[in-house]
Amino acid sequence: MKIIKHKDITWIDVVKPSKKDIEFIAKQHKFHPIILDELIHTSARTRVESYGQYLFLTYHMPIYDQKTKTSRKAEIDFLITKKKVITVRYEELEPINNFMRNIANSPHFKESAMDNTGKLIYSLIEEIINFCERQLSHIEENITNLTKSLFDGKEDLMLRKISYIKRDLLDYMVINRPQEIILKSLKETGVKFWDNSIVVYLSDLIGDHLKVMQRLENYKQIAESLEETNAQLLDAKINLIMQKFTILAFLTVPLLIVLQLFSIDAFNEIFGGSDTNFFFASMAIIITITVISLLIFKKKRWL
Repeated sequence: MKIIKHKDITWIDVVKPSKKDIEFIAKQHKFHPIILDELIHTSARTRVESYGQYLFLTYHMPIYDQKTKTSRKAEIDFLITKKKVITVRYEELEPINNFMRNIANSPHFKESAMDNTGKLIYSLIEEIINFCERQLSHIEENITNLTKSLFDGKEDLMLRKISYIKRDLLDYMVINRPQEIILKSLKETGVKFWDNSIVVYLSDLIGDHLKVMQRLENYKQIAESLEETNAQLLDAKINLIMQKFTILAFLTVPLLIVLQLFSIDAFNEIFGGSDTNFFFASMAIIITITVISLLIFKKKRWL
């Protein structure tokens, strides 16, 4: 637990809350017991709730997992009064740690961010949204690499990589999209809890969140275009392979016909009934027919 104060504003940050931490939080304000119980574990949904003298906000953010190659959900809970902001998180989170360092290293930033609890909430969520936008860099990098290797002839590998990107985009959207509703709800609730001066800050959060979602939509469209192009290349390759197999199958027809003819005794008598003559005659006919067929296919550009 870390406590940062500036004038009459206090920020209390709790990581992996224990029962002692919850007891400490309970002493800070008359928070509802049900709210305090929910702080022990993560919540399934995000929300903004007003309890008159304080707000309870649950915010989810996506974090990219290198092992699973997709984004997972992380949660931050906010208890907000007119003089205090209490953040509860269940793991170390880079944006919160960055924000804490900025406050420690920049008195000017601290003065601005901790002017009141409304500005503090704005600054914290702004840092989270900026982090979410930076998280998109790995998707952009993966898409760029896929675009460069689209025509390398490795369609099966491309299909797997595109599937990973689409899954990551889907998981990211599932986590991040509901936060738009939360931010709009926070704007409506914030005006009543603070005053109209907070509207411009909370509106800015909605706009920044929208930029992240627009980037996600752009990446989604690019991934779908890559998938479609890759599927067309794969179909073309399969058709070419099938065409070659069809031609090879057709080339065996003369061989079968000649062999069937030479199995007839009357046809064999034409070559004097000699096994040697029979063999060389059959081979000559097969080779001639095969060469002629290959020349025709070559001229027609079927091979």
